[in-house]
Order: sequence, then C-alpha cells, then structure tokens
Amino acid sequence: MAHRFTPLIPLKGDQLRASDPDELVWLSASAGTGKTHVLTARVLRLLLSGVDPAAILCLTFTKAGAAEMADRIHGRLAAWVRLDDAKLRKELYALDEPHLEDSTVAKARTLFARVLEAAGGGLRIQTIHAFCQTLLAGFPAEAGLTPGFRPIEGREEGALARRVLAEMLVAAEREGDLGLIRDVQTLSRRLGEGAAEAYLMECTRAPDALAELGARSGIEARLRAALDVPVGDVEEAIAAACADDQFDVDALFEISEANGNWGTKTALARADRIAAWLAGDLPARAAGLTELHQVWAKADGEPRSFAKGQAPQTPGYAETAMLLHAWCGGLLRLRAGAALAALVGAGLRAGQTYALLYAAAKRRAGLVDFDDLIRTTVKLLTTDGMGDWVRYKLDRQTDHILVDEAQDTNTDQWTIVAMLAGEYFAGEGARPNVRRTIFTVGDFKQAIFGFQGTNPQAFAAARLHFERHAVAAERKILALSLDQSFRSTPPVLELVDRLIGDLGADTLGLGPDHVTERHASFKGGPGTVTLLRPHSADEGDPADDAGEESWVDDATRAFATRLARQIREWLDEGLMLESRGRALRPEDILILVRKRGTLASLIVARLHAEGVAVAGVDRLRLDAPLAVRDLLAAARFAVQPEDDLTLASLLVSPLFGWSQQALYDVGFGRAGSLRQAVRETGDAATQAGLSDLLARADYETPFRFLDHILTGPLDGQRRLVGRLGEEARDPIQELLGAALAFEDEATPTLQGFLDWFDRGEVTITRDPSAPSDAVRVMTVHGSKGLQAPMVILADATTDPELAPRRSIKWALGEAGPVPVFRPRKAELAGSLADDMASEAQREREEHWRLLYVAMTRAEERLVIGGALGVRAKGVPPERSWYAAIGQAMAGLGATPVVDAIWGEAHHHRGTEPAAARKAAAPRVRPAPPVLAEPGWLRRAAPEEARPPRPLAPSSIGLDAVSDPPPVAAMRAAAERGRLLHALFERLPAVAPGTRMAAADRWLAQSGGVADPVERTALLTSACRIVDDPGFAEIFGPDALAEAPIAAVVDGVVVAGTVDRLLVRPDGVRIVDFKTARRVPGGIDAVPRHHIEQMAAYVAAVGVVFPGRPVSAALLYTGGPTLFELSPELLAAHKQAFVAPEQKQQPVG
Repeated sequence: MAHRFTPLIPLKGDQLRASDPDELVWLSASAGTGKTHVLTARVLRLLLSGVDPAAILCLTFTKAGAAEMADRIHGRLAAWVRLDDAKLRKELYALDEPHLEDSTVAKARTLFARVLEAAGGGLRIQTIHAFCQTLLAGFPAEAGLTPGFRPIEGREEGALARRVLAEMLVAAEREGDLGLIRDVQTLSRRLGEGAAEAYLMECTRAPDALAELGARSGIEARLRAALDVPVGDVEEAIAAACADDQFDVDALFEISEANGNWGTKTALARADRIAAWLAGDLPARAAGLTELHQVWAKADGEPRSFAKGQAPQTPGYAETAMLLHAWCGGLLRLRAGAALAALVGAGLRAGQTYALLYAAAKRRAGLVDFDDLIRTTVKLLTTDGMGDWVRYKLDRQTDHILVDEAQDTNTDQWTIVAMLAGEYFAGEGARPNVRRTIFTVGDFKQAIFGFQGTNPQAFAAARLHFERHAVAAERKILALSLDQSFRSTPPVLELVDRLIGDLGADTLGLGPDHVTERHASFKGGPGTVTLLRPHSADEGDPADDAGEESWVDDATRAFATRLARQIREWLDEGLMLESRGRALRPEDILILVRKRGTLASLIVARLHAEGVAVAGVDRLRLDAPLAVRDLLAAARFAVQPEDDLTLASLLVSPLFGWSQQALYDVGFGRAGSLRQAVRETGDAATQAGLSDLLARADYETPFRFLDHILTGPLDGQRRLVGRLGEEARDPIQELLGAALAFEDEATPTLQGFLDWFDRGEVTITRDPSAPSDAVRVMTVHGSKGLQAPMVILADATTDPELAPRRSIKWALGEAGPVPVFRPRKAELAGSLADDMASEAQREREEHWRLLYVAMTRAEERLVIGGALGVRAKGVPPERSWYAAIGQAMAGLGATPVVDAIWGEAHHHRGTEPAAARKAAAPRVRPAPPVLAEPGWLRRAAPEEARPPRPLAPSSIGLDAVSDPPPVAAMRAAAERGRLLHALFERLPAVAPGTRMAAADRWLAQSGGVADPVERTALLTSACRIVDDPGFAEIFGPDALAEAPIAAVVDGVVVAGTVDRLLVRPDGVRIVDFKTARRVPGGIDAVPRHHIEQMAAYVAAVGVVFPGRPVSAALLYTGGPTLFELSPELLAAHKQAFVAPEQKQQPVG
C-alpha cells in the first residue's frame, strides 16, 4: 500500500536509547507511545551500522503487524533513494546518526538496494508461525513432517475435523468399541453437538498432554487420584461410612431432638428428615445423604445460619451441626469427585482418541495447523544432536532478533526465541567481531489473547532468562519504558490513569509491586469522555419497533436504535473534532464490542437505517449476511423448486422485492405448492426471473450461475446493495470466491456447491485498517493496533461473570495442562477447583486489560454506553466496564447533565480543559455530475468470439472404406506404416550406397524390429521407393520432410503435417504417403477422405504461399503408385472438409 511520505519524528529519551543498534533492550511501551516507530528506527539504524539485512529477524504477533512493519521500512528506504540531501540529512538526524557525514548519506541511499539484493529475500519480517514454517520446510524429515507440508486452511480444517469424527464413530461401531461411543454420547449430552465438536478440536491442540495421561482405561483412575477420590466403588464406600458405627448417630439424635423441641414447622421437618434417614438401610442412607445435608446446609452447600429465629438456640447446637456438616459434606464431595472424574474422564478419553486420529489424518494429507508449527519447532530445536545442528545453522545467519507484541508471546514461542538467541551470550556464538543483540517490545497492560494460550507472565519470565544470560556474558539488558502517548488527548489519558489507580495494578494482573507510570499526551489539545446513561430493560421506547427482531431483548434493541440516532445527530450537527479543526465524519468513528453477536449486527442495521455509511462487522461467518442468504435461496430454488420455504425466502428478498403482505396474499390458503400459486398470479416479471433460474440450474457452474444473478436481467448486485447497504459487497464477493474455490475441488454442479457450502464454515475478515468512508464496528481484540478520533464502547455494561470461557486448563502432568469443559460449581472438587479458580482470576485480569486496550484506541473522544438486561435490575454489574468507568469519572469530578436522547450523560473534558482550535473550513465535496445512463449499461454483454478449433486434415471426413476391424494384423500394419514414414524421413539424406545398412541399423536399434526378415522387408520397400528415379524430386534435397503447416481457411484453422513439401518459385508441390498394403486401382478408387485431406492441405498451403500454384499427389507405398490429384478433383472436395465432425485418430 502506498503512503504519503512523512518525515521521521526525532527520537528522544528512551525512544533513542531503545533504537541503539548495539544495545540489548527490553522495552515496555504503553498504548499509542510509538513502539512501531521505535522498532522501525532500530532496524534502520542496524542497516546504517552495516548489518547484513539477512542477519536481521523481526518476529511479530500478526500478519498485519508484519506487513505494516515491512511496509514502513521498505517505504522509508525507497524514499531515501529519491530525497534531496537536505531532507535525507534531517532523516538521519532524527535517528541520531552522523547526518553531516557525506559517507552516511551515501550509505543511506544504497540501503534499499542492499535489502532487495540480500540473501534469503532480504529482511525477515514475519510472524513466529511463518518463521517456524520456513524453518520446518528445511528439515521436514527431521521434524517428523511430510515433505511439502502446508498450513491447513479454515474451511479445510472444519471439513477434516468432521470427517475424522465421523470415521472415528463408524470405526467404533464396527469394532464394537462401546466405551468410546458412550464417552462421545456423554460429551454430546453435556455440551451439545456444536460445543462437543469444539471441545474435541481443543483436545487436538494438546496432544502431548493427552498422550501423557496414558491408556484410555487408566484415565479415570488418574483423575480420581488428582481429586483425592479412592479407586473402587465410591457408593459402597459412602454407604459403609453411613453405618451406625461410622456415623456420629448421637450427634444426629441431638440435632433431631433440638429441632423437635424448638417446634417450628421448619424444625419439625428437619427432625422428620433425620428420622427417615436413620430408619433406612445403608444403601438408602447413602442415597438420602444429600437430603440429610440440607438440615444444616443451604442449597449451595454452605452452612445455614444458626442465629436466633434460624435454628434452635440449644447450647452446643451450632458446634454439633458444623461437625455433621463437615462429615456429611466430605462424603458428598467424595461422590461429587467420583462423578466429576467419570464426566471429565469421558471427555478426555474421547478427546485423546480423537486427537490421535486427527493428527494421523493431517499427516496423511501433509497438513499442519499453527499449534503444530510451534510445537514441532520446539521439539526440533530441543532434540539432542539434531537440535544442536539446526540451531548451529540458524545461529550462522541471525545476529539480531526483534520481537514485537512480546506480551502476547506464549511460553513455547519464547522457547523458540531463547533457542535462536542462546549462543548470543556464550561460547563461539558470542563472536568477538559481531555485536549480537535482542530487542523486545511489549506492554503487560495490553496482554489480551489469553484464549490463544498467551500469558503475560511468560513475558516477565523471558526477561529474567535473558537478563541472567546477559549478566553471565558481562552485558546488560536495558529495561526501558515509553509512556508519552502520541495518540490520545489528555482527557482520555486522565481517565485511563484514574481507572488504573482505582482498580490497582494487581487487578490487571500486573503484580502488587508493579509501578504504572502515568500517561502523558504528546499532542495535547481538547478532548471529551462521555458516559451515557445505560438503557434498562424496564424502559420502553415507543419509537423502537421490534418487527422481525422480537427475539432480541428490548434493552439491546433500544440501545442500538438510540446509538444510531445519536451518531446520525452528531454527523448532521457537525460535531467538532476540536483537535483537528473539522467536523466529525463517519470514518472517524470506531464502535467496539467485547464479542461479535447480536448487538454488533443490530448497530450495523440501525446505522444503515439512519442513512449512516457503515462498513459492517469486521469478521463474520459467510453464511450470516442477508445478501449471501438471498443468493443461496436462489440457488436452492433452482435445484429444488418445489420447496415452498426456499421460494418464499427468495420472493421477499431484494432479488424479487415482494412484500410480506404480497407473499401472504398469494401463499395463504393456496391449494397446491407456492410455485403453482405464484404462477397463477400472472406476474410476468417474477415468472421470467424464476424460469431463468431454473433454465440455468443444470447447465452453468455455480460461479456463472451466481454471477448471472448479480449482473444479468435480475440486476441482483444493484438490488442487494441498494436494500442492504455497501456492507453487502464484501460477502457477495466472498461467496463468488467460494464458488470458484469449489470448482477447483469438485465437479462444478449447483447441488454439489450447496452441499459443500453447508458442510463448511467460511469467515469473512475485513481489513479494519483499509481506507473507508464509513463507521467501523469490531471487537476490541480486532482493534489492536488501530485508533480513531471517536471510539464508542457499546457493550460496557456486560457482566463478565455471566460469560466465562467454555473450557479450562487442568494441570495433570509435566507435558502441559489438558483441556476440560467447565464443570458446574456443585461439581468442583480437588485440584480442578483450584485450577478453575486460578483460571477465573486470569480471566478477570484480562477483562480489565481489555478495557485498557479499548479506551486507548481513542484519539479525542471516548463514549461509553450499553444496555442492561433483566438480571441487572437497572444497575450496571459491579465488575462491568461501565461501573468502573463511572467510578473513575466521579473521581475526576464529572457530574450528570440532561441529555435529549439518553436522558442523562456524564462528560469529562479534562482537569485543565484546553482551548478548542479554530474550526477549519468544511471540506466541500463537489456533487458528482449527473450523467445520462448509456443504453448498453443494462444490456447483456455480447458473446465473445471464440477462436475456431484447429482442424487436422488427417481427421477430415468419414472413412467409409470397408476395411476389416483392427485385429492384430491391422495393428501390425499400422506399425509398419509408422516405420516406413520414419525411413522416408531419414533415408533421403543418406548416401545411396549405405542406405540399406543404415536402414537396417536404425530398424534394429531405434525402431525396435528384432526380426531380420521383417527388417529386410521394410528396408527393401523403403529403399526401392527412395531410389526410384520417378520419385527423385519428392526425396531430393530441396524437399522438406514432415513439414508442419497451419493457416486460416474460410474462418477455419487448418493445421497438420505434410509428408513431403517442395517449395519452388513457380509453384508448391505436396505429397502425402499412404502405407496401406492395398493400392487403389485408379484415381476413381482413391478413398474420398484421402482426397478431402489433400484438398485441405492444398487450401492451407495456398494461404501460406499466395499466388503460387499448388499441386498435390498421393504416394501409395504398397505399389509404389503415385496418384496426381487434379485441381478440378481437389476443388470438388474442398468444401467437404469443414462439414463432418472431426475424427480424433489419424487415418492412412
């Protein structure tokens, strides 16, 4: 992407120190502080210091990050080539390089060429996964991979996952593996079909940890040990513990008597419960243990209150009840632990089997996923012997490593980096003539990808690792930080600092001793933070019609409506971006949500309804957009026209434009199918459109079918975009791309495409940084690295406790944690409860770090809002972003003001409000000229002329000669003809005296004729013809053998090979050999198709040599007899060669 050249901003302070190419640097960079600028500057300074571009390795977290960094560096170096000396010296000054030295200026101009010409493709700026793929491609066998492996694509991964699952279940049923079938059934009943499949896929990402569990039969026993549950029948153990000699029966009687004496209804019920339990046998007591426990425990298992009015006030009652609570609770926990081990064990057994089969399927197909790349690289680099060799090879080509977004690098990825840099500090790797460096940049506060296995603590551990090695090598790692924001104005940063101060660094997972520097704004200027009053479920909005969205809760729907109305008002009133001196535009607005879902889609729809340009959600499934559903409805109708529901969906789509009322009038009370009812309406346009779809269903590929809908008489592209907005364009193009992809994989039928599409899942990802004159809607995770003048946090009222992750990691061994679907609170026991609590704590910490990232996307205006569901009861949840921001705003002195749309809003414009800049003159865009629509615009494009298929003269005509069928003798005759043609081509150039010997030698060695008698017959026949004086002209030195010709005759391409072509100034002669043993008795007996073939040759040669007479003859070698073909005979047969179908086999 081309960018306008902007001069470098001079590096200062820690920016300058971090860019020093000789230093080891660990840089902490807060949001918007210019870390990419520093990273780019360091690479430029490395190049200026003489470092080979191929010795630099830059590792980033995302492909977009790698592309941005490469674009910045290459663009800067290319600009340096063209800059005048004065401007280039300013660039070098900004980098603190010796800008006054002519040699430095000259070197700077050569860097672009050096990078382009460097070994290995120049600078290596790539993601860690791309680096691993390149590395493993060089050592596939050593890594245990299939040579030529490739990363698996998203749709391909989904199809493979489903196929492996189906094969696993079929094999289990065939082989009688009932245990595996029960495990999968247990998993499906617990999670549901989709979530069960997702869990199994998660298991494929932990193959080593699952393999460490051992055989399937021993997994549950291992889980019981981890949960402190004994092996054996737990119910028998519980029943035994309920015996009178094991259970404190006296304590039970004491509790029963106290409740009986108390005499309340509740107390008497408790006494009856105890009596019923004591009256039962051991199995009954074990079964009634839960009911007994409710005498002294609440439903959640916690002890009841023993206060006055809640329990008998008999002395010692509380102590006795607590003893029984502990005893009974222990037995119930034992039961819960066994049940949990059985439940989790079923999932792990199924997951272990599935992971093995999935890995085998990937290997057979030569596929790897991202986890495979990292895991396999770690194994390769840590393998004794081979790992040493691979590291040695890498060490010789990499002297400088730069790691971007280091806080999102997980432990395995840090292991790879450590292996790459392991020789930088010791041994021969610490080369005395080379200053080898490592540079990392990250920010604890922006670690938000925990769901991908990253942990910010790995960032801290990596720093300690490299610091120890640096100290041992008598070097020092500079720990630097950047806190001056080049992005946000002071009011936004003041709120960020206040929020962090209120929450505390420990709440963000930064550690209790972490000191967070206050953010400083480089740009200054005015700004505003606005907290909108949340919309509650109990507030009605008469202006909001639920319509087809009645399934969405009222609060969410009303909030989306108000937000769209607010944005429309801001744009209409020209809300000033004071720091820029101009009015707000749609492209200035970035709407962020925590998760893609109903709210994001509603906001897009409401903005479109308000006439606000909106780009749509940043990522969505391809089968979700309405434009795609409408096009697929057309395809489904074409293959199944009697499906009433499909036809109804198609009719009310923009493609046909029926209203719901029109559909009701036609469809309600009909006697037959909807198609028949539509036909009876007499709507000619609808009938023509439907008939057109049906006529094309069996004859066009999916791509051509969809393209015809979009660009043909239905004018689908215009109709869909006109109704659904510009955001419909991307999904339409993606659907067309999917159709082309399908045609590359399978027979391109419409039914096949629909089946293929329904079985897969395609996700559309829009480039959020691409230029667009529209509002952007995306997740906070997707906004990483982006910024906007106005940022709106649209779901700040979400309660994080209500949407925990579906699975957790349980550390059971040394190979890593295994995935476990989230148990219910009552099911938790043992170490799993501890791991789940730790996981919940990490999720809460990431919840607050995600808020930091969201807030710091804003340049000047930050808006916070949301909807409150029924559970909230009109109050934002305690751990919601809204509640935390509300507290911080109050701490900054923000007070509520009346708002026409929201009822109430809080505004913070800074502790020291800056003066607004003078408004610049509004940008006036000239109205586009109104042009008359040209007549050809809506006409179908004319059919493109196709070049004719080349006509081979040897295949002209219908061979009506009654030769016998091709038995062995006929095949031998054909071989004889081939050999004679070859001899006729070779013998004329051989001296007459040696022709017989040369022919015999060629037939024996190249012709493959072993029989001397057969060779003699062939060479005698060939030499007799070549030596015949009557044929001297044909075989003379001026005649061309096997001459190819091609020409266009009457619009037909004629192409072939003539056996002999003699070109003279006064004419052209062509001769074709016929090696059949039977020779025609005269010219009238020559087969018709032979004459038609020669007529075609003559016509073609006449085009090639215009103005020269062309003569033709047929030489039948069986005579030999030469038949001259008169011009009149050829003319009579000339037209015949274009009429019949061409035959594919040569004749003669």
